[in-house]
Amino acid sequence: MKTGPVFYQQDGKDFEGFIAVPKKSDRKLPAVLLIHDWTGLDEYEQTRAKMLAENGYVAFAMDMYGKGVRAKNHKEAAELSGTYGKDRKLLRSRIATALQILKRRTEVDPSRIAVIGYCFGGMAAIEAALMAADIKAVATFHAALSFPTLAADAKNVRVPILIHHGGADKFVPDSDVKALKTEFDRAKVKYNFVVHPGATHGFTLKSNTGHEEHLGMKYDARADLASWASMLSFFRENL
Repeated sequence: MKTGPVFYQQDGKDFEGFIAVPKKSDRKLPAVLLIHDWTGLDEYEQTRAKMLAENGYVAFAMDMYGKGVRAKNHKEAAELSGTYGKDRKLLRSRIATALQILKRRTEVDPSRIAVIGYCFGGMAAIEAALMAADIKAVATFHAALSFPTLAADAKNVRVPILIHHGGADKFVPDSDVKALKTEFDRAKVKYNFVVHPGATHGFTLKSNTGHEEHLGMKYDARADLASWASMLSFFRENL
């Protein structure tokens, strides 16, 4: 496996992503764009990118916030993610740039790309579908599910979406879940909304271990492993 930073620019701003590439292949490989949670790109997303590479995918963990811009606490994380939550045009432009970087890599088959995301990144991954990005699939883990243009843009979705949600998630309002399902059903979006019973928000993060609950988040090994296996199966079908 080959791994390392990816430096790029957009709007005169520096960004630093992370790439994980499987061992050399004589054919172009499917790829996954990974979008980080609200704290920014860190070791967690790098680990997930490596796990994807171990399964044969070129994985690019993009940088939504900018080089060196990382949240030091939950207050900063809320402020950073909130900027992009309010400005979906900016969010989409960041995703578009990252997708182009991934598609230009010589190891990648640009016709076989999926987008995944965690929490804030899960919301962003669904935005990639709503903006009709040229991708093949979207998968999310404990994603935020509020979309200001959902009613207008659900019709743009042309790819299957796999959503992994915690049954005990206190961060995502039930109204957001209902609105998403209503608009996706109306637009005949092909999606699978998987609820993991008893799992809280952030159920895939081992950093949420060692306490009963941290800000309503707790690691759930069963949900973590099940959701990852589900995603890999989903990719085998769609990539």
